[in-house]
Amino acid sequence: MSFWRFLQATRATELDGLSELLVEQAATLTGRGHSVADLLSHYGDEFGHLPVEALRRLAASCRAWRAWRQRRGQLEQSRQEVGQPPLPPTALDATATPDELDALVRVAALVPPAQGPEDPAWLRALLAGVELWRASLRLARQQGAVRCRALSTDAPVAAPYEAFASTTTALSELPGHRWLALRRGERARVLALELELPTAALLEQTALYRSHLGPTVGERSDRSLLEELVLDDLPRRVLALLDQEAEQEAIQAACESLNGLLRTAPLQTRRVGALYLLSGGAPTVAVVVAERDGDLIAQRVLKAQGPWQEKAIALLQEHAVTQVVLPTSTPIAELLNSVEAPCNAAGLQLVRVRPAALAEARQPLVQPPLRLSTAVASALVIARRALDPFKEWCAVDPVSIGLAEYQGDLDADRLRAALTETIELLRLERRRARPMQPGVPVARGNASIARLNPMVRSLADLRGGMTVHGVVTNISHFGAFISIGLAQEGLVHVSELSDEFVSNPTEVVTIGQQVTARVLSVDAARGRIAMSLRTQARKGPPAGGGATRAGDAGGARARPGTRAAALANLERLFKK
Repeated sequence: MSFWRFLQATRATELDGLSELLVEQAATLTGRGHSVADLLSHYGDEFGHLPVEALRRLAASCRAWRAWRQRRGQLEQSRQEVGQPPLPPTALDATATPDELDALVRVAALVPPAQGPEDPAWLRALLAGVELWRASLRLARQQGAVRCRALSTDAPVAAPYEAFASTTTALSELPGHRWLALRRGERARVLALELELPTAALLEQTALYRSHLGPTVGERSDRSLLEELVLDDLPRRVLALLDQEAEQEAIQAACESLNGLLRTAPLQTRRVGALYLLSGGAPTVAVVVAERDGDLIAQRVLKAQGPWQEKAIALLQEHAVTQVVLPTSTPIAELLNSVEAPCNAAGLQLVRVRPAALAEARQPLVQPPLRLSTAVASALVIARRALDPFKEWCAVDPVSIGLAEYQGDLDADRLRAALTETIELLRLERRRARPMQPGVPVARGNASIARLNPMVRSLADLRGGMTVHGVVTNISHFGAFISIGLAQEGLVHVSELSDEFVSNPTEVVTIGQQVTARVLSVDAARGRIAMSLRTQARKGPPAGGGATRAGDAGGARARPGTRAAALANLERLFKK
């Protein structure tokens, strides 16, 4: 079956604007290793009119077609080698995935042809077996569930998974990030996962199809037919699909975060200062001044003791710096944050930048000819990231930035390929001088987060219910992180991002966006701030609210949609 016919049969990709020749050309090019960015960059005349998402679906469909075609070839060859009759091409073309081909083989073993490979009754039985498999897989996804039980209670290994123990969650309501967490707990031998299949519904489905399997099944019970044709492979396939979809969801979220990071507005300034703290035996602070093009023009390393803040500010003022870049996190946050008040008093504006992948980024700076110290090189890296985010973030392995949730559980090669494609697509967009996609306004580099909240200098200044200003620094499946000028960032759970239902945080916020948030709670002992972007506090469950979903509250009985439920969710997320 050609790729064009495969697309028509599976309806996996919209065919509007596509011709058979164009589709087959795309299949040939992707088979040679060309990415979506390659298709747009080098074959613009043929593919330039297609949206990027359409091309991505086309490439994904092509990969699925190649996997199906490879499995089909293996099956046909193995049957020929052992002298089994070939499967009818009509039956083979009725499948679309390797597991459907395997289901076809199981039916062929159960119902042999009475009159040779062209027997119409045999073809009907084979087609019925494939349909039974599809229907069973659909039922398992719609009505199945996963039950978790604790294998170990030893702290601290079991602590991150205590909310999942003794819970049962419907597969139709199981988000990808939760499934990744469950699988991690299973690998750590803390959780045992048991797949619950809708056996009664599966038996009813088998009874509907058994008449199409022909007289060969005889007096076989529905249970034995279900076990032989479906259940022997169904649990494995369901688990594989959950793994695959959870990984795809996590990778897509990482790509969206990277896209937001790359689109961060660069600082518009003649020169910028940056501070970086290097912890160790005696903590030191590196102070650098960089020109607009990123060249280093001044540096100083100070011992983090005594009036070091005054010395740092003096160097910055000496070079007429008005903006100072600080890392969003540091091993000794309180020490670096102690420079914020003096900077504000001196009229210096503070900008926060992620310090991820610093070891890789500073490597060229610590080698000849510059031979900078580790602290100075780190400070220069974050200064350059503020001046030219796209260039500097593209200079490191995108996987090392750590944008994916449960990144250690994802396939590194697939994650890297997706992130690299995100970079290449944006690079192509910039090369073609396209305007940035419309969206919410992003914070400009000269906006000082600390100056937005002049009365907030520590967690002790925060109270539940107060309003603060901040900037979105990172986005995940469960919500957004907001910097308000403190070392500790606030977390806005997805349920608190908007008055309306939000399925994906990127629908309402972007990295770099300035926001006005309301503080829900502050845990000073653990450095946690729960926040909300809703225009008003929740007063009860949303319309149509029902009972608490199993496993979502970790034993708590807060009703979904309430402030208590949101805070319970935030507490579990902080534990991660």
